[in-house]
Amino acid sequence: MPELTLDDLRDLMRSAGGVDDDVDLDGDILHTPFPDLGYDSLAVLQIGALIEHRLGVEVPDSALDEIKTPYRLLSFVRRQGDGAAGHTDNAIVIAAPFDLVWTMTNDVESWPELFSEYAAAEVLLRRENVVRFRLTMRPDADGTAWSWVSERVTDREKGTVRAYRVETGPFEYMDIFWEYARVEGGVRMRWAQSFHMRPGAPVDDATMTERINRNTAVQLERIKHVIEEVAR
Repeated sequence: MPELTLDDLRDLMRSAGGVDDDVDLDGDILHTPFPDLGYDSLAVLQIGALIEHRLGVEVPDSALDEIKTPYRLLSFVRRQGDGAAGHTDNAIVIAAPFDLVWTMTNDVESWPELFSEYAAAEVLLRRENVVRFRLTMRPDADGTAWSWVSERVTDREKGTVRAYRVETGPFEYMDIFWEYARVEGGVRMRWAQSFHMRPGAPVDDATMTERINRNTAVQLERIKHVIEEVAR
């Protein structure tokens, strides 16, 4: 299936709605919301229709409702066309009130205490339900402390969080979906991650899938323990 590049998307955006005089589509637009680029919901639907026509990739209107930036649209199209991409889906039930689970797991600044793998979490931007932040890992066996910037969009009413890496590093993309649901015994917290490794990355999708699944189980158990201790 043909790949959709950022330059391809720029061409489709020009075809769908033109370009406002004060918008530089050739600039750094990846993480800029479509409305800030001059594209309303109807224009984004037109972009989706052009993608379907030119690439044969189905882009449902319901999906476009959740796609707010060019990066998110590129990620969606890649996932539709790349059967080899990695995907993980893990969950755990935490015996604690919904509000406590939601508050503690979405308090990014406290993540170094909640997760065993993070040494630091620095918030770079907050606006309404969006937070952009830099995470720094604890040093690995070689003494390297990996770091990257991510962004989270929370929806308290729906009990969902959508996140992605702004600085993707060895990944072509890394998208994360968190879901919280009240169940018997507490709150079921689910993490689903979709990603694809860059060509030349140290590991492939299958190896990274195994690593993420193994580490996620460890982190979920730790989070469960920490929150349940607070609840008690």
